[in-house]
Amino acid sequence: MGKNRDIWLKAAVVGSLWGASEIVLGSFLHNLRIPFSGNLLTAIGIVLMISGHRIWPERGLILRAGLICAALKSLSPSPVILGPMISIFMQASLMEAAVGVGRGSWAGYLFGGGLAMGWNLFYRILSTLVLYGSPVISLYQQLVTYLFQQTGLQMSGYWAPILFLGGLFVLFGMLAAVAGLVISRAAERNNHRWSPPALGGKQVLPVAEEFRREKWPLLLPVGYLAFLVLGLYSLRNLPLALSVALLAAYFFLVWMYDHRLIYRFGKKKGFWIGLAVMILLSGLLLGPPASERLISIEGLRIGAEMGMRALYVIAGFGILSKGLRNPSLLKWAENRHLEPFFSAVRIAFQTTPLMIDTIPGKQAWRRPGRVLTNMVRSMEHALDFMRTREQGFGMVFVISGQKASGKTTLAARVTNILKTSGIKVSGILAPGLIENGLRSGYWVKDAATGKKMVLCRRASQKNASLPGPYSFDPKALAFGKEALSLPAWQGTGVGPAREQLIIIDELGPFELNGLGWASAISELQGLYRGPMIWVVRESLVEQIVEKWPPARLRVFPADRTEAREISRIILNHMEHNPLQ
Repeated sequence: MGKNRDIWLKAAVVGSLWGASEIVLGSFLHNLRIPFSGNLLTAIGIVLMISGHRIWPERGLILRAGLICAALKSLSPSPVILGPMISIFMQASLMEAAVGVGRGSWAGYLFGGGLAMGWNLFYRILSTLVLYGSPVISLYQQLVTYLFQQTGLQMSGYWAPILFLGGLFVLFGMLAAVAGLVISRAAERNNHRWSPPALGGKQVLPVAEEFRREKWPLLLPVGYLAFLVLGLYSLRNLPLALSVALLAAYFFLVWMYDHRLIYRFGKKKGFWIGLAVMILLSGLLLGPPASERLISIEGLRIGAEMGMRALYVIAGFGILSKGLRNPSLLKWAENRHLEPFFSAVRIAFQTTPLMIDTIPGKQAWRRPGRVLTNMVRSMEHALDFMRTREQGFGMVFVISGQKASGKTTLAARVTNILKTSGIKVSGILAPGLIENGLRSGYWVKDAATGKKMVLCRRASQKNASLPGPYSFDPKALAFGKEALSLPAWQGTGVGPAREQLIIIDELGPFELNGLGWASAISELQGLYRGPMIWVVRESLVEQIVEKWPPARLRVFPADRTEAREISRIILNHMEHNPLQ
């Protein structure tokens, strides 16, 4: 494994633990409505970044871990992920820069922790300006003036409260860095590695959804953002009634685009209470003073404009966040020579659900030191696990050919020969379903037991979201995945591979689109190192092998190879390569 790929895997370990803590502990804090929960999560992130760097003191590790953790935010059910992604990336960037300047010294870690936590306050100020616009500056100044007048304190400038809060944030970040140093040393004193229960054992582990499989036109979010710009322009140039009507039309379009975004947005009680308070303060503190009125009508209008701007911006960022999950955009990014990054992200997506199982939730707040120490102690074990996942498959024999070229028939003959030779064959075959003398669909057949179910039939109308003209039975899909799961190949990879082989018929357009047997083969990847037979359409061999790369590959054209020849080559390989 190259050095570049190895550091990405190490970053995937830190990023997965960081992401898992964001998901588990973040949900716990949110449910308890604990204030400043974001800062507590940042403190945990600081601990993990410092601990990871002390275990693997490599340049660029922290920044890469931040990138991976930011990518993991797409697992979040929240409709707005862009802001958290930016914050995680910036926290990691600031920590990386400080550690680099400090050359891994305690001073660098402390400085980095302070900067990472200080970013939270800077982001709050920046996001407030983006949400409400420049009038919020005047509101802040008037509010500070009023508070100083009421308390009798001497005002040394409008920056004083911000600098005071900034000092508190930086101090809290430094304390988190100290905790990271202490926890990493406590973990180092335990020479043996700690194996988390979810990462131990030999069972097939669930694979997280790599990316959402919904399909959206890539230009659609661009149109909504253009409407957003028009709406913001209207707030300053149209009467208030017309601006409200335009905002209502915009939210109707957002509802049509993703009604879940509106539902979740409507449930944010804290935002709506804060918005009402801001409008009220604007009426009290902004606008020309009214003769005998306590509240200024002009101030209320300014507050209403700020609130409408916030609604536009939040909905727009929700649309942009969903656009970041677009498979077309992700596929384009994958082709920009970022393969090591996306490989590490895929492994992190697969491993994060397991990391989540290692975090005890409520117990984390009873003994946070012990929980964080165990998380740090698990890093080396998690790296070994990810290296196994990254290795891919062992030897793969591909039976290829055109459509209806006899690939499945040839695979079935090879399977029978191998079974009579004492090989335990598991997996699936897909013989054609013949009705009235015509092929109307396919069976899915358990290669080990011979049981079968009707997998699919030709549909009367083509489904635009599926690559083929068939409708599939969910029960048959579950049946096929069960034939590819742990009970079917138990013992493989830890015992002699001479006795075991897995066949998958077939891998094609469905699997390339994340459907069919894609999840089953992804779960086999890294955990199974024995030989396999794949049945693949000739035109798709290169794409399938690129998606699930084997250590070694041999392709047999179905129309030019005999079953006995293929069986002989496979048996010879299994005889001389017992570890493959």
